[in-house]
Amino acid sequence: MTSQTQPDPTEGASPAAIGANTFLIGAQKAGTTYLAALLDQSPDVCVSDPKEPQFYTTNFDDGFDSYARCFRQPEARIRLDASTTYTFLRPRSQMDLDGAPGLTAPVPQRIKDVVPEARFVYVLRDPVKRAASAHRHRMRNEKAPDGPLSLVEAMEKNPMLALVGRYADQIERWFEVFPAARFLFLDFQRLTRDTRAVLDEVCAFLEVDASAITIGDAERGKHGAHRITSTGALLGRAAKHMPGLARTVKAVIPSSVKAQVLDPITKVPSEIVYHDEEAAAAFFEKDRARTFELTGIRV
Repeated sequence: MTSQTQPDPTEGASPAAIGANTFLIGAQKAGTTYLAALLDQSPDVCVSDPKEPQFYTTNFDDGFDSYARCFRQPEARIRLDASTTYTFLRPRSQMDLDGAPGLTAPVPQRIKDVVPEARFVYVLRDPVKRAASAHRHRMRNEKAPDGPLSLVEAMEKNPMLALVGRYADQIERWFEVFPAARFLFLDFQRLTRDTRAVLDEVCAFLEVDASAITIGDAERGKHGAHRITSTGALLGRAAKHMPGLARTVKAVIPSSVKAQVLDPITKVPSEIVYHDEEAAAAFFEKDRARTFELTGIRV
């Protein structure tokens, strides 16, 4: 019997039909990994793989054929791109300033040109806590500090830590292109405190059945991105292509040295404490007020 090649469902399809039609653009370190893991349980939702393809920022020149491969179920009604870099936009007032932080790429317009009916879920988190969490994540492969650090100094050295938490600056760029009705803004604290109620809101917004989603089944998605270091992620990718690799490694490494070998791969340094979080809040004072005007959420 002659085998027949299955047709490629994306062949000849328009970019809008093979890429994302919905975007989880919540701020980095604001629970997007957890929320994406929850939504991925729905039969109506296909979350991109990787979760953050960063197509409309870093990988736009790769073309839509590359983007289409991020969606294992191209026929899914909701194809979700959860790239947090879509909220790394440079404020409009600083677009012409050399060396100003943030992306100048027209990300909202790129999406509008391809998916004019796109919808967006945007999670907001206290910007000081978000910056602290992002800085801890950046330091996950570094030696744990001996004492408290300065968050103000960290933000001065890396202006992106503050920029990502200036939500109004980002939201205004999006509102230049898409109407506010296309956005569902969420509070990170509510997401963690009352997950089911927030999930119901998201599912209603996306018009999917929330009953198919079990909160406990997403716990691995919630914590995985925070637990695995870059070395661990590299080994994880290798393990996918080499079945039995993890089992072999564990069998070969003596028990006496397992902690020394595996802990740097799977764990982050001790909790970092910042001595100046109140001073760091001044970086966001004006933006917080504007964010409330735009979203009705106090961060």
